[in-house]
Amino acid sequence: MPFTAREHLNGPKKALLAAVCLSLLVIPLSVAERPRISEDRELKEINLSAWDCRDRLEGTAKTPDGVERNRLKNRDVASSAGAPPKEMDTAAFLRYVGALDAQTQGKRRKDLSPAQKTELEKLEQQLVTLTGYLVLAYAGPPESTNCGSTDFHDWHLEVFAERSDHPPQPGDPSPIVCEITPRGQNTVFRDGVRLQSLAAFISAPDLSHEPTGHPARKIRITGNLLWDDDHNGTADIGPTILKVAANKYHNPWRSTAWEIHPVTKIEVLDDLGPAPDVAPAAPPTASAAPAPAEEFITLMRPVTIRIPYGETVLPRGLKLQVISRSGQGINVQYMGKTQTIPADAAVRADR
Repeated sequence: MPFTAREHLNGPKKALLAAVCLSLLVIPLSVAERPRISEDRELKEINLSAWDCRDRLEGTAKTPDGVERNRLKNRDVASSAGAPPKEMDTAAFLRYVGALDAQTQGKRRKDLSPAQKTELEKLEQQLVTLTGYLVLAYAGPPESTNCGSTDFHDWHLEVFAERSDHPPQPGDPSPIVCEITPRGQNTVFRDGVRLQSLAAFISAPDLSHEPTGHPARKIRITGNLLWDDDHNGTADIGPTILKVAANKYHNPWRSTAWEIHPVTKIEVLDDLGPAPDVAPAAPPTASAAPAPAEEFITLMRPVTIRIPYGETVLPRGLKLQVISRSGQGINVQYMGKTQTIPADAAVRADR
């Protein structure tokens, strides 16, 4: 068929029209795509009525194992209110679940024998308390237990036997994991719990670690035991962290597949830790001048500092107490130690 001038003129127009239509289809999909991990750095009051998963305790699980596990994760936080909790530190926790842990290494719920299943059901009804140090906290990724939501997510709390001045790294003991669920978040929040005031570090969505400016607090966590067999392989479980993977996760990242989930209560058991190293004050005299008011600064840009195990970055907006000033530097208190911050990196802040 002959090629006409009209067809020649319409060809580019048709191509342009097709490209525009395609872009109109793609743009809504891009806008609707959820970010991988929430930007949340702190607990807050959430409106559960706006959540399409609120009444689906099984979430979006597709297998009987997944349905059972998700229903346990999402159980009513008030259902165990009358049961006395079993009190444990991290070592006692690992001993308590150790026998069944040894029998179920690498297994899933569907693989358990009837006797193991009976013991599992017994333990998962147990209300417990765990005492330890909250080194790291972060918003969990979208999971089937929460219908894949980014906004309604679990909070992961990594609890260690000892306080640490650095994020989890190779050579450190692996933690016990505890999780706050969306259904329990408001209860914990209304109790006055703020993770920024408890954890030494908060993980950002890119999995970098943001220091909170104080040591890990010693806390007591109350909640139900849960065996998270989704994380029962050798890559997840081990007594010592061996590496930080390319995706920035530390592996193994937990000492056991057992966790406290859901968390129903968090209590603080200590103060903010040791005071910075400063010279002892001179004995007071009758004519002594009053002590100067405490001074604080706010960082206007990220600052890299040295710590005993390497380096860490203090984020923009972090408030620090000033110890002294010297030339172009400001000596500040950070995690019980004195660090020097460039004077041009900070501004004076009200306490």
